[in-house]
Amino acid sequence: MTGIFQLLILVSATLASEPSCPACSKYDYEEKVLERMIRMEFAFEKVMNENKAVSKTVEQDLTCIKEENERLHATVDALKDQQEQAERRLISLMYEVEKNQSSALENVVTEANNTLKQISAAFNDIKDQVIIPAVYFHARSPPTRSLSTGEVIVYSTVETNQGNGYSATTGKFTAPTRGLYLLVTHTCTPPNKYSLLQIVKEGSVLIASNRYDAAYGCLSSQVFVQLDAGESVWIQCSSGGSNTQLFENSSYWTSFGGALIHN
Repeated sequence: MTGIFQLLILVSATLASEPSCPACSKYDYEEKVLERMIRMEFAFEKVMNENKAVSKTVEQDLTCIKEENERLHATVDALKDQQEQAERRLISLMYEVEKNQSSALENVVTEANNTLKQISAAFNDIKDQVIIPAVYFHARSPPTRSLSTGEVIVYSTVETNQGNGYSATTGKFTAPTRGLYLLVTHTCTPPNKYSLLQIVKEGSVLIASNRYDAAYGCLSSQVFVQLDAGESVWIQCSSGGSNTQLFENSSYWTSFGGALIHN
């Protein structure tokens, strides 16, 4: 449309620029008209060629725009795919994080429970060590006849026997648990008689006592001893004979006792 408009302007300008020539012949006029038409045709052809070139350029530009538009659409589609993949990865990552957190929390709870159990077990062990079990005994009334050398004194009347360590049959105390024990013996003798006694642990003498007097009297001995569970202690006569004798009545008790004081 622009080319035709330019052609019309060119024709109008050409016709307007021709001077009137009344003196010219008919052939001169026709020749000039023909010349003008030829020039117009060349001008028209030039305008058409320019329009074709412009149209081709516009078409190329439109093609480029279309290709660019397609490229942009492809880029947008690729970005959408990447966004969807990123969202899926994010959801998966959040799920893994939540799962790991839950697993980590379970592990923490399990470890805490195990630690509490260990602490409780250790506390019970310490408590068992700190709390001294009740082990003690007291027995009296040994034989008042003459004693023989090496004889184990049997105190037949048991006043108390917590832990059942003392035997009124053998006269021996057997430790029911390991620990430090305090052992005590109280020995009474009639006038002009001897008492030569020993506190013995598994055959080894821990302490010995010797009493003699012209009147009635008593003597006490005590000893600390470490005993393992199952070890025994007893009282035995170190030197017997007709003058070795014990005594007991309602006022004077010959006795043997002990207690666990530390384990």
